Amino acid sequence: MNINFFQILFQVVNFTILIFLLRKYLYRPILKILEQRAKKIHDGLEAAEKSIEEREKIEKQKKKVLVEAEKNANQILEGARIRAQKLEKDLAEKAHIQEQKRAKRAQEQAQAQRRQMEKDLQRKFTETVINTTEALLNDSLGPKEQKAILDRQIQQLKKTKIT
Repeated sequence: MNINFFQILFQVVNFTILIFLLRKYLYRPILKILEQRAKKIHDGLEAAEKSIEEREKIEKQKKKVLVEAEKNANQILEGARIRAQKLEKDLAEKAHIQEQKRAKRAQEQAQAQRRQMEKDLQRKFTETVINTTEALLNDSLGPKEQKAILDRQIQQLKKTKIT
């Protein structure tokens, strides 16, 4: 076994040159590409995480806005309900007042008609009494007696007022 030092040395030099060339022209660019790819992946993951965080923030804000909108809607509905109840109460009170006024007017009209009927009845009754008295007096009494009775009746009528 013969060892050829020259060949070993030549192979060591060749191997060193090959390592140097591979390292300079192949290994470093591959490492650079791998680093760039790792950086892109890392940036992509960070962007995804930021996107997820941003989406969660937006969801929270959206829920908060929805809750506030619902509260506002409930407040508006409650306010409208209260105004409607107040309006209903006011309308009922106005209707009740108008009904009372109508009833009072109807009652006043009925009383006025009753008084007018009483006056008419008293006038007719008085006329009937006078006519009957005249007829009786003309048939049974003389002019002097009739005058005395009429004067007494007129005096009594003056004392009692006809309403």
